[in-house]
Amino acid sequence: MNKKKYTGKLIAIDMYNCYAVTIADIAATEKALVDGCAKYGMQLCEVVHHKEEDQEEYCLFAICKQGHVTLHIYPEIGFVATDIFSCYPEADPAGMSRCVRDYFDADKAKITLLDRGDFGSENDMKPHHHNNTRLIRRTQNLGGKLKKIMLKPRSI
Repeated sequence: MNKKKYTGKLIAIDMYNCYAVTIADIAATEKALVDGCAKYGMQLCEVVHHKEEDQEEYCLFAICKQGHVTLHIYPEIGFVATDIFSCYPEADPAGMSRCVRDYFDADKAKITLLDRGDFGSENDMKPHHHNNTRLIRRTQNLGGKLKKIMLKPRSI
């Protein structure tokens, strides 16, 4: 029997250039959050949302059994910051993170994985980072770089 060395897993995702229609719809985003929690075993207890009257940004908090999902959403700049945490054994936080990334359809996502309550050595305490840039964005960036190289004046 393998005993895990940590109490839970935290996945933090910064998503850039999210789909404008999706990111602005609070009700649809809340429904997607509820559906994702059900699908990936997060055992949803309650959803709380907060939005200031004079601001576009809003937050959604899904309080789950032994965990949570938080979304900080900034429609005016197309940015979503997400934290998914669970120490519930039947939960699938990785699946929930895929669900959130697919829903917002971001061009670029920075993903940080962290084992919470890690009782290992200090070297194990560093988070692991992943970047997920959509192929079309990488192609556009490559096209711009090639254009600069091709149009660069040649010295004689």
